[in-house]
Amino acid sequence: MRGVERLLMLGGNSYVGWRLWLWWMLTSSIGWVLGLAGGFAVGFAVGGTVSGIASQAAFGAVLGASIGMSQWVVLRRQLSRAGWWVLATTLGMGGGFALIRAMTSRVSLLLGGGPLYGAANGGLVGILVGTLQGLVLRRQVARAGCWVLTSAVAMSVGFALGQIVGQLVGMATTGTVLVWLLRQPAQSTGPREAANDYLRRRK
Repeated sequence: MRGVERLLMLGGNSYVGWRLWLWWMLTSSIGWVLGLAGGFAVGFAVGGTVSGIASQAAFGAVLGASIGMSQWVVLRRQLSRAGWWVLATTLGMGGGFALIRAMTSRVSLLLGGGPLYGAANGGLVGILVGTLQGLVLRRQVARAGCWVLTSAVAMSVGFALGQIVGQLVGMATTGTVLVWLLRQPAQSTGPREAANDYLRRRK
């Protein structure tokens, strides 16, 4: 517990700590709930059910857009051009859900059902989402490469444990790593960009 407290402890920037982590949990949860409702509605409108590849892609894209926009509320104070996060999450979730639908029969045959099947599907979505989100982070945050693994693990756990417990654990994981990343020395930038980044994070 002390290790987590040190990781999230308030330092020179009081926002990058518990406050950011709690806001991340809150906004991500709201985005997930709204995204599920909107995703099912759009998925049914596209395919009549939410079982086809097209309807799964639509479902995932709406879910990703909702989560991405909710998380943007937190990230806009920490990252320049944070709007790209919304697009990355939308494309990642849409493509990820379409991918797991296309591979359902093979993965199911190999792993069967249950938590292991969910973990594999979540890992696939998490890799795609994390890769695209990592492109947003990499030019602004040091050690952004670990975000792909973080996303894969978080979504794997989320899919394996279910909608409530699993998603909360996944959000807590990504929130903790995000706080750690934002507390690392920033990537080298020009003087103006560095000054703007400093002022933005101090607001």
